[in-house]
Amino acid sequence: MGGKSSPPPPDYSGLTAATDRATATAERLSNRSMDFAERQYEEMKPLAQRVAAQQMAAQEQQMKQAQDYYDYQQKTFRPLETGLVQRAQDYNTEANRTQLAAQAAADAANAFQGAQNVSSREMARRGINPSSGAGIMLRNQNALGLASMTAGSANNARRVAEQTGWARSMDVTGLGRGLAGASLGAYSGANSSGTAGLGSAMSAGNQFTNAFGQGAGYAMTGAQMGMTGAGNILNSQTSAYNAGMAQQGLDVGGLLTGAAKAYTAFSDRRLKENIQMVGRDERTQLPLYEFEYINGSGKRYLGVMAQDVIETYPDMVFTMPDGFMAVNYAGLGIEMVEVDHAA
Repeated sequence: MGGKSSPPPPDYSGLTAATDRATATAERLSNRSMDFAERQYEEMKPLAQRVAAQQMAAQEQQMKQAQDYYDYQQKTFRPLETGLVQRAQDYNTEANRTQLAAQAAADAANAFQGAQNVSSREMARRGINPSSGAGIMLRNQNALGLASMTAGSANNARRVAEQTGWARSMDVTGLGRGLAGASLGAYSGANSSGTAGLGSAMSAGNQFTNAFGQGAGYAMTGAQMGMTGAGNILNSQTSAYNAGMAQQGLDVGGLLTGAAKAYTAFSDRRLKENIQMVGRDERTQLPLYEFEYINGSGKRYLGVMAQDVIETYPDMVFTMPDGFMAVNYAGLGIEMVEVDHAA
């Protein structure tokens, strides 16, 4: 058949090859990444388990230590604190002030009696008559001075001892509270150290993974560029193909979509059935046929056969990519129409 050949169809092989390369590249990089991740996991798993076990042991010990200090505080320091609070509340009361005053008075009386005895012995040694005026005056002065000093000293000593005892009790209470906090801080530091150690052990693998990811990204970018370039070439080929077909009077996308408007149609006899010759075209003298398309909609059309046209008008016949022939009806001046026998 000597009909004019249609423009070469778009070549999909470049895009297919680029897609295959990109798929293979992605699969290779993915497999390498998964292999490395699995290997790193197996290498780091024992270390991670050991660090985790140490951290759990430290946590368990910390809980025991915390419970021990809690119990110790409840049983020892809480009663001490409660007693201190109660003593502080009881100290500034009327009953306590009365008791302190009575104690001071008793101390003064005892001191006065002691001073009197000392004064009597001293006057006897000097030969002073205790019943004389000088003796009585001397005895009273000594007694009052010594009583005042003794009572004041006793009261001051009692208050100092009491205040010192409170201060020491408060110190002990603070020491007990500080020990619990120090213990918790030490265990917290141990946990932080374990976590930091595990992070350091994983850092090399993480850096390699990041670098591997960057390399994979570069490789995939290159593959994508190849696919984009192949796609651009394909688009150019498709545009050129469509333009060439348009120049030859073909509208591939519109074939048989509207028979009354179709300027080009597949007219190969091999595509038709129930063919019946009904006349000839007056101008071209080409035979006219009624026919149906094989596996078509069942509609009948009036037109020509490409095998007849190619004998007289070879330029009006085109060989399509699938090997079948199509006719340029517009070039022949003939219109292929649908036959409606019902009308």
